[in-house]
Amino acid sequence: MAPRTVTRDDLAAVAGAALGGGRRLEAVQRLAGGTRKGVYRLTMDDATTAVAYLWEASENYWPARENDDDPADPFTAGVGPDLFEAAYARLDSLGLRVPEVYAIDRSRTRYPADHVVLEDFPGGNLMDRLARDPVAAEPTMARLAEGLAAMRAHRARAYGKVAVIDGGGASRWPSCEQAALDFALRCLAEAAGRDRRIAEARDRLEERLRELAAAVRPRSEYAVVHGELGLDHVLVDRDGRPVLIDIEDLLYFDVE
Repeated sequence: MAPRTVTRDDLAAVAGAALGGGRRLEAVQRLAGGTRKGVYRLTMDDATTAVAYLWEASENYWPARENDDDPADPFTAGVGPDLFEAAYARLDSLGLRVPEVYAIDRSRTRYPADHVVLEDFPGGNLMDRLARDPVAAEPTMARLAEGLAAMRAHRARAYGKVAVIDGGGASRWPSCEQAALDFALRCLAEAAGRDRRIAEARDRLEERLRELAAAVRPRSEYAVVHGELGLDHVLVDRDGRPVLIDIEDLLYFDVE
């Protein structure tokens, strides 16, 4: 499904409710990145900017899978404001910088999809900054390392999506290593359906996956894992602090 064209008129009420203060939405710009949600920069008539996430079916480029939207599956892609809010709260509690939330709206009265409006960081991501000037990026990288250490030091009672575990729920499999094996087997099955060479080797590949999984000792400590952390998912604020984005896949899981 191709994403529909989102216009200034479409998001005028969203921007007004989130940013208000007599401002008027001047422009809407689609940003590169999100493949499961629409990401748009909102520019107001006083040059104030913000970013809107739109969790709309037409903005999801991924093919449908049997386990989509299953919160008990830690490897199901994170979609929606519930996962976002829980991840935001956990990272914030650990002292990591995340974009300030201006509005979260599930009512679908201002826009026909769940959405959030967030603080904008138009200066680009840490990956680009590191490529341009590795020395200048060193302090931000050091602060990111501190944040990752805080995530690694936190311990959860169980493994799984942060929203599920913090909400008192549980994951589908009895252990994170079994969940990982099941995910690997699903990936293998999908790959075999797409490539004849993999299909021909599927039995041998499955046997090897099971051998590797059998050698993994049981896990019992679950830390905070971003789930999709590349330096393109780290922005930089005016003070040089790293800012984590695309946080909906945040997990409690074995770090290794």
